Amino acid sequence: MFLVINATEVGRRRGGNESYITGLVEGLAALDRPIRISLLVCDWGRSLNLPPVFQQVNLGLYRRLPFFLWQQTIALRRLKADWYLSTFFLPPVTPCQGAVLVHDLSFRAHPEYFPATIALYMRLLTGLAVRRAQRVVVLSEFTRRELARFHPTAVEKAVVVYPGLGRMFRPEQGPEQRSEDEELLRAYGVAPGYILAIGNIHPRKNLSRLLDAYLILRARRKSVPAMVWGGLQRWESGELLERARSAGVVLPGFIAQEDLPTFYRQAEMLVYPSLYEGFGLPPVEAMACGTPVITSDTTSLPEVVGEAGLTVDPTNAEGIAAAMAQLLDDTSLRRSLRQAGIKRAREFTWRHTAQRLLASLEGGGLVL
Repeated sequence: MFLVINATEVGRRRGGNESYITGLVEGLAALDRPIRISLLVCDWGRSLNLPPVFQQVNLGLYRRLPFFLWQQTIALRRLKADWYLSTFFLPPVTPCQGAVLVHDLSFRAHPEYFPATIALYMRLLTGLAVRRAQRVVVLSEFTRRELARFHPTAVEKAVVVYPGLGRMFRPEQGPEQRSEDEELLRAYGVAPGYILAIGNIHPRKNLSRLLDAYLILRARRKSVPAMVWGGLQRWESGELLERARSAGVVLPGFIAQEDLPTFYRQAEMLVYPSLYEGFGLPPVEAMACGTPVITSDTTSLPEVVGEAGLTVDPTNAEGIAAAMAQLLDDTSLRRSLRQAGIKRAREFTWRHTAQRLLASLEGGGLVL
């Protein structure tokens, strides 16, 4: 089998899409399988974190839709692939079997979280890709249910392929690593011992309510750790960021993938009250680093954390504040969540992700 993967998100610094493709390629490189793999990449003006064992086909500078989709068609015709895996969209002409990777369907379930033009083109182009693809790869059972809601005829060709975790996500290994972590944090203007939120800053991540909860917590306690939000500013976030700065929230901006383990390890907790997730990597990454997690009790997040994290109603700022206070006060709870989180995170590996994906493409039926 000759598989071509759309890796043009790698280097774009846009969050989960890039993390999934980077990890999947890492998992594929670790397999001893007689398959050929090529990666379509873009020139982002920076080094790409991709294994050198696979051919990289550079499509040049990123171009916006629809022209960029035609670039993929031209490359696929030249390569003569058997399968093409791409995130959300497939080119209008796909000269091989196509697999579309659907992280979530938030733009269908909650178009109000997005600018109208983005919600519209995501709906149209992802809908077209889902109908035309031979495989639809989703990241959770929740997203499979959402697929059934919005695209019922596509469920029979859907397969759940959970993301994995890189080996760099691990608990603190001793004083030397702590010293290195502290030095890295200083470069971002951050001191250890904070309440952490990770993810691009836009309405779906529910950071406005998290800020409300943090202010409630500060009003009720004499001592509260600083709060750190790590992520890029996205649409409709200007006013929120002004509120956050006024409240003393530390905003380091984009955090490089290789620096994330340090941010998790040196946090008192991760709070991830997202309103809608197709999977949600940050809670699992934090658990792997031994950091207690508070997350939402909705969408995919209970499926992801299991019994290893605290789940709360993401629309209730009082409840989020109460959960943060509980973790700050209860040493025994923090210890038990740390142990359960590390154990839970071991279930997610990129090697297993790669194996499951290949099995779904190679077999006549789906692997469920």
